[in-house]
Amino acid sequence: MKYHILTLGCPKNAVDSEGMDGLLAAAGHAPVAAPEDADVIIVNTCSFIAAAREETLGVLRDLSARKREGQRLIAAGCMAQSHGDLLASIEGVDGVLSTQRWMQIGDVVAPGAPSGAPPADPQRAVIPLLAADTPDATPRPTSAAPHQPSSYADWRTMPIRRRRSAPSAYLKISDGCNLRCAFCTIPSFKGDMASKPAGAVLGEARELVERGVREIVLVAQHLTDYGRDLGLRDGLATLLDELCQALPEQVWVRLMYAYPHGISERLIEVMATRPQIVKYLDMPLQHAHPATLRRMRRPPDTERTLALIDALRSAMPDIALRSTFIVGFPGETLEEFRALLTFLEQARLDRVGAFRYSCEPGTPAANLPDQVRPQVIEKRWHTLMQLQQGISRARTARWLGRTLDVLIEGQGVADDGRPLAVGRSFRDAPEIDGQVFVWGEAPVGSFLTVRVTRTTDYDLWAVPEGAGEAKWRW
Repeated sequence: MKYHILTLGCPKNAVDSEGMDGLLAAAGHAPVAAPEDADVIIVNTCSFIAAAREETLGVLRDLSARKREGQRLIAAGCMAQSHGDLLASIEGVDGVLSTQRWMQIGDVVAPGAPSGAPPADPQRAVIPLLAADTPDATPRPTSAAPHQPSSYADWRTMPIRRRRSAPSAYLKISDGCNLRCAFCTIPSFKGDMASKPAGAVLGEARELVERGVREIVLVAQHLTDYGRDLGLRDGLATLLDELCQALPEQVWVRLMYAYPHGISERLIEVMATRPQIVKYLDMPLQHAHPATLRRMRRPPDTERTLALIDALRSAMPDIALRSTFIVGFPGETLEEFRALLTFLEQARLDRVGAFRYSCEPGTPAANLPDQVRPQVIEKRWHTLMQLQQGISRARTARWLGRTLDVLIEGQGVADDGRPLAVGRSFRDAPEIDGQVFVWGEAPVGSFLTVRVTRTTDYDLWAVPEGAGEAKWRW
């Protein structure tokens, strides 16, 4: 059976897609690069906000319209969990596989064949779409997390082959979240946090390195809560210690989605002293005014956050800090928005992503009074991003004339025919941050020490260090 997997949404989805790919390949099925060549097309869907769901629906409808006779289309992942009835209503979708059941992908692709997954509980997660009135086994999100099937933890222990061979790979160390932020739907379809045991994380990391991966990006809904459900104290710091002992020093380990109230002194110490851990941290803060944060059901102590930033920079002076914020949350006054801008000026974060508030049905925020008008949200978003652009420009300019290591991810030529390599430094997470353009040639997957010759708002331009004596041609 030939299959094609299309992944929408976040890095956690990308890891699940790789898990499905590994299970299907191990069962003897063959991946193909183009959906038109596949017997089965699997779309790993996203349900984060309304825009993501609209994208999912558009992709499914487009693929359905282009299906050939005998070809099957499967909607898997988060939206299959949160809006199964909606996906079931799309003509041409042949099955739905929830995010809590992606380990049973073999049962969908080849029904009746052994899949290696434990038996399903009585509530089916694979829904054959035989009629438009198919029962809705995956209800729309609510503010309370649904019952999480006991077999959902299977992803943590099931041996899944990672087939990734690119320089960088995501590694999911937990899924689900114990927080109940007022704007977020994730717990309604992911459930409470479940951590992957350290031994399984180490085994997966070793396998990725053996396949040539040079950067492992740890992801989770709530990275700094890792191990709480396993009875661990300072679980993330403990895991990082063990991970760095198991991996060669030439491998990068990057942390994404680390909530600030879980960042301990020990975690800062481990980050500062372990050479494999890149000095980079993504902390989703969402806002800075205490009143807004309380409405968001998040910790309202902005002064503590600023103190934490100071502590991180004291331990790691060059650390790159990234965060995300929501603009236009219900009740956000002009004073509250200005407090957010003041915070950004004080924090001087290297990277910032901003979301326009999305009203998600079923969340507590959807019922809050004083919803902000879309025109106001748009104006505030542009104001914030313009301010942050200048801050990012100044933070990037600090690297002019300095040297740093770059993980090479591509090789090409400039418009004038000169060879040009492209990669990322420790300051740049995959897909969301800047890049480093290096004059010369370098093998993909190699680390190269470069000297920065030009900086822009988000990117660096550089030459190999000691280029006159080195083998690199530039």
